[in-house]
Amino acid sequence: MDPEVDRLYRELQARPDDNELRTRLAWAIRRMTEASLAVTTSQVRLIASDRQRQLARQAIAQIVELAPWDSELHAFTTGLSAEVEQADRWVWQNRPAALALAICVVLTGLGLAVTGGLTGDVTLLVTAAVISSAALAGIVLAFRRQSWQVTARSAQSVIEYSGI
Repeated sequence: MDPEVDRLYRELQARPDDNELRTRLAWAIRRMTEASLAVTTSQVRLIASDRQRQLARQAIAQIVELAPWDSELHAFTTGLSAEVEQADRWVWQNRPAALALAICVVLTGLGLAVTGGLTGDVTLLVTAAVISSAALAGIVLAFRRQSWQVTARSAQSVIEYSGI
């Protein structure tokens, strides 16, 4: 953790009702958070790692708790909350390929299941269900990522400062 933040936390333990100290600590947390995030060559702040995302989420909670009366800090936490919420969203990578694979898996699974049903082969029916379900799960695992991962990968060539 940042030495200034550590020092201010220790001071706050001795003076928990000191609103000026609480505000200074909240501002120190803001500076620490901003310094931990990645920055592109266009000076755009970017969440580029899970650690950054978690630190940002923690900073939002701390700042809101420490200095809810500071409008500038409130604006910062609101904006950062929106960034974290966007970063948390799950998105498809290469959606057309994932969709094509999913359609093939479903059609193959259905074909095998119908064949197993018509021939009375329970083993084929169960095998088709298990394999097609596993294949669909594999497609989801292979093609779904959190938004921050996709953004970080696509911005990798323009990241000037990678943060923590």
